[in-house]
Amino acid sequence: MRTSLFAGAWLLTACVAPAPALGVGPHRPPSAPLVVSGDFDAWHVLGDVPGHAQQLGAGTPSLVGVGLTVENDWIGGFIEVAPDDCLLVYARGGPSVTDVDVAIYSDDGAVLAADEGRDAHPTVVLCAPHPARLYVAGHVAEGEGLVAVAAQLIPKERAGVVARALGALGTLDQGSLPPDVGPGLDDAVRRHYLELGGQWQEVRRLPLTVDSRVTAYLAVPIEASHCVDVFVAPAEDIGPLEVELLDSDGRTLARSRDGSGPRSLIVCAATASTGTLAIRPHVGHGLAAIVVAHAGAEVYRDISARPDVAWVIPRQSLRVAKSALESALETDGYAAPLATSSGVLTLGARVLIPVDLSAPEGSCLRLDVTGGEPLGLIDARLWSDGGLLLASDEAASSTVLFGCARGAARLELEAREHGGPFSMTVRPERWKDAAFERLPLAASRMLARSGLGSQRVLQGQERFVRTIPLDGAHVVAWSETLPAGRCARLAAGIQGEGAGLEIRAFDETDVELDRAEAPGAATVRACAPPGLGRAVRFEIRASAGNVKAIVGERLE
Repeated sequence: MRTSLFAGAWLLTACVAPAPALGVGPHRPPSAPLVVSGDFDAWHVLGDVPGHAQQLGAGTPSLVGVGLTVENDWIGGFIEVAPDDCLLVYARGGPSVTDVDVAIYSDDGAVLAADEGRDAHPTVVLCAPHPARLYVAGHVAEGEGLVAVAAQLIPKERAGVVARALGALGTLDQGSLPPDVGPGLDDAVRRHYLELGGQWQEVRRLPLTVDSRVTAYLAVPIEASHCVDVFVAPAEDIGPLEVELLDSDGRTLARSRDGSGPRSLIVCAATASTGTLAIRPHVGHGLAAIVVAHAGAEVYRDISARPDVAWVIPRQSLRVAKSALESALETDGYAAPLATSSGVLTLGARVLIPVDLSAPEGSCLRLDVTGGEPLGLIDARLWSDGGLLLASDEAASSTVLFGCARGAARLELEAREHGGPFSMTVRPERWKDAAFERLPLAASRMLARSGLGSQRVLQGQERFVRTIPLDGAHVVAWSETLPAGRCARLAAGIQGEGAGLEIRAFDETDVELDRAEAPGAATVRACAPPGLGRAVRFEIRASAGNVKAIVGERLE
C-alpha cells in the first residue's frame, strides 16, 4: 500500500513539472503578416444591378464609393453629367446593413432626388433639367458593414424603362405624361391659374414617382424678384398628398393645404435661391404630375390666394442691403437722398414716419424702405394728411413707394412675419410728368410696375405718359411702331370707383404678343426683331366700373 502511494505521488509530481522556456522546442515561430494594399470588392455587394441596368440601355457603371461603415456613415462623390443624359444611382450593403439610403444633390446642397425607404436597395433616377455637376451619396440608416454606391448614365429615351425595371424613385422629364396622370391635366392647370389670378409662365412639367413609404424630392429654382407656383396633380390611385417646399437648410418655406386632389403652393423670393419640393402621399404608390410656373414678384399684388404665399427672406444685414440699394440707384442715375430715417419694426406694432412730399413740379418722391436680417415681410402704406391712400406695397424685406401728391404725408410700416431693423430714404424720382400729381395713386402704381428687380430701377428711356379714362364696357386702343431691335414696356396704374384693368399687345397680324390683368397695375412688353421695325397695337380696358389710368411706356 505504501509502495502504491509513493508511486502515485511521484507521477503527480511529474505531471506538474515546470514547462520548458519559451522559444525552446522543435517548432519555428511564424513570420510577420504580409500587409498588402487594395480595395474592397464592391461589385459582389452590388449584385446583378449594374448588369441588369446595362441590358436595359444604361451605360457602363462607375463606382462612386465603397467602405466599411457604421450607422449614420456617409459615402459619396461628385459626378459630371451631360445635359441630355439621365443618371441612375443606387447603393447596396452587405447582409449586416439593414437600411441604406441614396440621394443626389446639387452643388448648393439642394436635394434633387432621394430614396429614403426602409430597405437595403435604394435606387433613384434623375433626368433633365439638372446641373452639370452632381453630388451622389449613400447613407447608412441602420446596421454596419460593407456598403457600395454606384452610378450609370442613361439615354433619356431609356430612362423610363430602366426606372420601372429597377423600381427607382426620382424624376423623368418626359415629353408626355403617363395615361393615368395626363387626362384633364391641361384643364386643371388652366382653372388653377384662373382662380389664382395674375400672369404665370409655365416653365416645367414632368411626372414624379411618389410613394407613401418614402418622401420624393424635386429641386425648384427660384429666380430673384420672382414668385414660383408649384401645382401637383396625383394619379387616381394615390391618396391625399403632403407637399412642402424646403430651403437649402431643410427648413419649410411653404406647405400646401390639407385635402385630396391637386395641391399647390406659392413661394416668392427677393434673391435667387433653390428650394426642394418634398412630396409624400398618405396612401398608395404611383405618379404625380408636377407643373412649375413663375412670374415677376409683382404678381404677389394680383393673386387672390395671398395668405397661401410664402416669402424667401434674404439673409443679409441692413448695412449690406443698404449698400446694394445705393449702388444700384447711383448706377441708374438717381440723386443722393433728401432725407433718411431708421428704426426697428416689431410684430404687431406699426411705425409712423412723417414725410414731406415737397418736390419739383411734375416729380414724385421715391421712398425706399430697406430691411435687415431678420426682418421679414414688410407692409408699407403712404397716406396723405387727409387720409387718402397715396401708395402701398408688401414685400419680403425691402420695398419702394412713390409719393406723387404734395404736402404732408405719413409712411406707415409694419412687420408681418419677423421683426428687425429698417432704413428709409427719400429722393426725387427721375421719371417726371405733370399727370403724376393729378392722379397720385395711379401714378405710384404705374411707376412701381415700370421698375425692374428688387430695387425697382428703371431701364431704357421714357417714351410717353398718358391719362386715360377706362370702363368695363369699352376698349381703348392705339397703334405704334417699335424701332428695330427695341422693346417697349407699357405699364398702367389705376384709381377710382371701378376695379381692375387688362392690357393686351398685338402685332400687325393680330397675333397676341403679351397680356396682363391685375387689380391695380399691370405691365406688358412687346419687341421688334433686329434690323426690322414692328407695328404693335395696344389695348387697355377696366375690368369693372369707371377708373382713371396713368399709362407710361419706356423703350428698352
